[in-house]
Amino acid sequence: MSNDIVNILTMAKVIQTAVAPVFLITGIAATLGVLSNRLARITDRARLLDRKVNSSQDDALKASLCTEMRALLKRSRCIHIAFSMSVLSALLVCAVVMLLFTSHLYKIPVGITLSSCFIAAMMLLMGAFLALLAEVFLATRSMRRGMIFKDLE
Repeated sequence: MSNDIVNILTMAKVIQTAVAPVFLITGIAATLGVLSNRLARITDRARLLDRKVNSSQDDALKASLCTEMRALLKRSRCIHIAFSMSVLSALLVCAVVMLLFTSHLYKIPVGITLSSCFIAAMMLLMGAFLALLAEVFLATRSMRRGMIFKDLE
């Protein structure tokens, strides 16, 4: 076989290897969409509560609204952490794809770097999911405390 054919076949193998991380980037992008929507809901609710606090004369109501706003702030911090970790994870997955091609083109041994990037990306993604889970726990705890469904009884 000629050298050109071997190079083409090798490049095809590299492209096949790079497809899985590209699908992972798509999954992370979907996660970022979920996180963005949750943050938008938290922001909308915080703005509404802020208007109510500023227009209310009732100190008990203001205290209750401020408690809920503190809960929303905790939730937004969790979403911020999850968002940041997800973006960093996606960037590392992009680096993995780039390293795959770079190592093929320039014959550079990057096995340890490649593995390290992928492991770090997975750890960041796990952290992002844990932060999302923490935010969901905070949201459900707010509901159980009666902040959201207090008028149902």
